[in-house]
Amino acid sequence: MLTPDGVRYFAAAQQRVARPFHLRWLLPRLCGQNPRRWTITTRLSIIALGALSAAYAGSVWMACVAFLPGIAFAWRRPVLVDAPGMALALGAALMVPICWPVAVLLALVAGCVRETSPIWASVYAWNPLLLIGLVPVAVRWLMRQGDDVLDAENKWILQHPFKASQKYHANLWADPLTMVTPWGAMIVGLAGLDAQLAAALALGYSQLLVATDSVRLYQWAAPVLALACVHVLPTWALPFVALGVVFNSWKGSGV
Repeated sequence: MLTPDGVRYFAAAQQRVARPFHLRWLLPRLCGQNPRRWTITTRLSIIALGALSAAYAGSVWMACVAFLPGIAFAWRRPVLVDAPGMALALGAALMVPICWPVAVLLALVAGCVRETSPIWASVYAWNPLLLIGLVPVAVRWLMRQGDDVLDAENKWILQHPFKASQKYHANLWADPLTMVTPWGAMIVGLAGLDAQLAAALALGYSQLLVATDSVRLYQWAAPVLALACVHVLPTWALPFVALGVVFNSWKGSGV
């Protein structure tokens, strides 16, 4: 079953669609309307996210990022661009100190997958270099978009993102089951709040101001929170964090 976004990505394989989906052209071009291709791409991206998060945070236990509900949601609904975009962004960040041209290339590809991915890559790397990945986003923005392919309500959501957020997030901003508990035990990383983590969380939660989803948007900050967990906790405590993510009874649906 496709999400509303998934319907748009399927449509984007054959026609112009409305922004912001118009900007996310690469995976519809590569995967088309083939559910198997989308499933393989997304699930491999989620697996890669676990491995990349472990490398980024410096602890194998932080592979638990792949089990966070906002990321695991795509395992069940694979016609989405979040997991591939996030994996490319994190991969780009990890490549900056190793081979910056490769990092830039990954950021450019990430920008063709999801328009916010280069911004996240820059936050993960804590380096503005990867903002160069916004170049293809800018080029695509100048190209003609199409009409939305869903119903009038969804067209209204795209035309009035702030009002849509107010409508769909009514009474949710102060709801811990939506805004806090999906992090599971990783929430302890807040004890290591620094400028990078503050920027990641601010960016993650601010996306909710122009969207109707919640968890799968703000949990793009997961790698930075995982890094904070490793910094503030003794090594022996990290397996318990991982267990607290995998077996989180208050994780919700991930939407």
